[in-house]
Amino acid sequence: MAVNSTRRTRIAGGAAALIGAGAATMMMAAPANAAVTGIEVTTPSGYGSTAGVYGDQCSYDIEVTVDEENEGVPVTFWVAKDGDDATELDEVQAEDGKATYSWTPGAPGSYVIAATQAGESGKATGELQVGSGFEVPAPELGKITIQLPLAGSCIVTSS
Repeated sequence: MAVNSTRRTRIAGGAAALIGAGAATMMMAAPANAAVTGIEVTTPSGYGSTAGVYGDQCSYDIEVTVDEENEGVPVTFWVAKDGDDATELDEVQAEDGKATYSWTPGAPGSYVIAATQAGESGKATGELQVGSGFEVPAPELGKITIQLPLAGSCIVTSS
């Protein structure tokens, strides 16, 4: 039980560090009302026994919602793995009230992804569990197009 409590504390601390790091490292002056209002993983996780688990080596879209009046203000995405310090992933221009980053976890573990806008308020995902996985490639047959039901999907082999 102490391990679970410690792990949750590390994950919560990682999320707080993500948001704090984003605020501390922004170099430009922000509008007073810049704000990330939501964050979610829009690509499905694993299926069946691996439901809710994401696969390493697979790509997932992380979508952030921002106040529409701030759509021209860049959004910075951050990630923390297993409660470690946050690292910056990328800065993405918000358009039509949204900013999307394509994230590929490099190894199994517990991740938290956060987003900040111009050093102002941020949002973080809950804990994302990542297991071993691989992306099913789409066949490339020149001019022939074949639609396979699993092409582009991620097969998660362990959690």
